[in-house]
Amino acid sequence: MKKFVLVFLLLIVSVSTYAQQYKSHKVAKGDNVYRIAKRYNTTPEAIYKINPTAKEGISEGEILVIPVVNDQEYNTHVVEKDDTVYSLSKKYNISVDAIYLLNPEADKGINIGQILNVGKVQQKDAISVENTLDGDKNNILDDLKSIPEERKIIRFITHKVKRRETLYGIAKTYEITVEDIKKNNKRLYSEQIRKKDKIRIPVFAKESIPDKVVDHSGDSRLSTTTRYTVQPKDTKYGIARRHGITIGELEQLNPNMDPSFPVGMQITVPTAVFVSLKETIQPGYELYEVKPKETIFRILNRTGISSDSLFNMNPYLREGLKAGMVITIPKDTLSAVKTRVTKGTYINLESSLYNFTPKKVAVMLPFSLNALDLEARKETEEYLKNKQSLRIALDLYSGILIAVDSAKTKGITTELTVLDTQKNNNKEHVKSIIKENNFDETDVVIGPLYQVNAEIVAEELKKYNTPVFSPASKKESNLHDNFFQTRPTNIILQDKIISFVEKDSTDKNIVLVVQQGTEYEAIKERLVSKFPKAKIAKIEKGNYLYEVRLNKVLSKNKPNWVFLESDDVAMISNVIPLLNAKSESHNITLFTTDKNNAFDNDNIKNEHLSKLHMHYPSVDKEFDNKEIEEGEEITPFIKRYKKEYGSYPNNWAIRGFDIAYDILMRLGTADDMYHAAAFETTTEYVENKFSYSKKLLGGYCNDAVYLIKFEDDLKLTIVK
Repeated sequence: MKKFVLVFLLLIVSVSTYAQQYKSHKVAKGDNVYRIAKRYNTTPEAIYKINPTAKEGISEGEILVIPVVNDQEYNTHVVEKDDTVYSLSKKYNISVDAIYLLNPEADKGINIGQILNVGKVQQKDAISVENTLDGDKNNILDDLKSIPEERKIIRFITHKVKRRETLYGIAKTYEITVEDIKKNNKRLYSEQIRKKDKIRIPVFAKESIPDKVVDHSGDSRLSTTTRYTVQPKDTKYGIARRHGITIGELEQLNPNMDPSFPVGMQITVPTAVFVSLKETIQPGYELYEVKPKETIFRILNRTGISSDSLFNMNPYLREGLKAGMVITIPKDTLSAVKTRVTKGTYINLESSLYNFTPKKVAVMLPFSLNALDLEARKETEEYLKNKQSLRIALDLYSGILIAVDSAKTKGITTELTVLDTQKNNNKEHVKSIIKENNFDETDVVIGPLYQVNAEIVAEELKKYNTPVFSPASKKESNLHDNFFQTRPTNIILQDKIISFVEKDSTDKNIVLVVQQGTEYEAIKERLVSKFPKAKIAKIEKGNYLYEVRLNKVLSKNKPNWVFLESDDVAMISNVIPLLNAKSESHNITLFTTDKNNAFDNDNIKNEHLSKLHMHYPSVDKEFDNKEIEEGEEITPFIKRYKKEYGSYPNNWAIRGFDIAYDILMRLGTADDMYHAAAFETTTEYVENKFSYSKKLLGGYCNDAVYLIKFEDDLKLTIVK
């Protein structure tokens, strides 16, 4: 303890003996605040504090003021495919230990897109503000907004906070700053606003400031001016571009211009250089008018360009997108993407990120902490071994944590809240969790594990319109519009393989081998309705198929496509060897709409399934960590998981990662989850893919399914 106090005191002393230093940084192409912070060994928060407008985005050529404490600057590298710490050490001529020292997080593995420091840059001396003349200090901080004189408050307005309102939005509504609000509501310096909070909004006395006389004699473009009335859909950038000047020059002409840029305001513009908007467009580009309710996410997906490119072409978009805006885009991108971005098309959301506000995510899983006695180690270990729901919850959660950390390397930060639902059908406890926690600003809830609890959470959070993602259940919700079914239902799985067979069934002999019993009547009727000419093998009492019955339905003249529908190990172990034997004289391919656990029984030989080239639909790619051999290529996630937890991830851990990472990427490319789900594309990660569609009754369902086939060499391949 004494050692800790001593270190703490030394830190205080060392910090207080140095004056704050600053450097100016000109934003380069591809820069973002996170990368700049890495370069100068500071934090994004420190940069935002000195450059508050950077929160709304930064653009190429912009000058930022960067706080520095050790007068050191670093080269940065964005991790690419096949990069390793060793290869980077060779590339930048530094040691592996130096990379780990500069990037402690790299000890857990590196991911594509991650930003690393890769050596020091020799810099000019940073200038200490405390030790410079006033003129030099002003030069360094010339990009900071000048602090206006204290304005007189004539009265206050009481504002009742609505759901999902932010201080920034409230300040914009009342045409004041966030700092104005915090000054008059001191608690907001340490607390977040919540729904139904009442805060004081200052109303300032209006000041009549005479227009400054600006000398433009040195610039012929600005020497002759006229008055212009701001029209609907006008932006500062658009007006400046049309008059052949920069935004800075427009602001120079209008030093007292209202920053909210209201329609009807009169401003000064040059008269001699007015050009039409079309004449400002460079070859290879065209104008596009933003449609009502269109989002930046939709434009990025329709054009296929990155968010950085869009903002570089249209810097004013950082101020917000409005219907009717005329923006610049590369020629022919809209028509080209229309044929490319269709239902089922895979899209990489990492290249379209633009919404970098922190994401508030709640995880609700049955950790059953109330039933654990952590002091009784042996009993706890036994409980963990025997409690399947707890093991699944822990696996899901381990994957979610890796997803949160991976998203952070892309600039997406997450505020994670973890809640224990304890057990299934736990209505009162789940309701108490929601009552005791604030979900007003929660972007998304992952969980609960059980369908009953997930339905309760969706119902309780419907008033906030908070999306609830069910990570495991295959049952749809027909009651709640905010319910997201991440696991495709049995009907969707059936649709996948039935549609595949339908497309190529004209010259095939379709054979149905279906288990007896009421639970299999529905799938039998469905297959008969889809394939009315199909032959049905007669199953004996006890779910047994005689060879003579099989001979009657097989054909030697046509390929035999056989559907086997059963969860009876005895029946499957009877039918599969019969089909395997017949494959010597007949062309047989095996299909099933449900590859359940019975197919994995030791009595069922994979060699037979391989010889029959069995096809089946699957929620995931059937990852099996037993198949990973030394030297075999594995994904960055699996490498990272192995390094973090000491073992390869199972299907549930991978599922936790895929669900959470997809959610965070979607939130980073849209205004909210509903906007992200509205665009009909498919995302794919380690083992799972996602394509959400809105149901007529109820919420959203993931209908992205894999069709998997056994090959001759016992390996599995994805057919589509």
